[in-house]
Amino acid sequence: MPRYYFHIRAHGEVEYDTDGLELPDLYAARRAAIAAARDMVVEAVVGNNVIDQRTIEVVSQSGELVATVPLQSVINI
Repeated sequence: MPRYYFHIRAHGEVEYDTDGLELPDLYAARRAAIAAARDMVVEAVVGNNVIDQRTIEVVSQSGELVATVPLQSVINI
């Protein structure tokens, strides 16, 4: 299975995921990024933190950026 990495970009800085996850395909990787983004939103709300401009970048094992998930995109109000 391919490995995908989930880097977090916020205000011009990147927190790199060095472990990644083995997932069957890009669809599964995107679902994992959306789930992680939702968890991060919950943590931000509980901690009274701002989520603007935070994005999860999904990167393939070859280093290609294959998807981005802005945290704001997972909020349905």
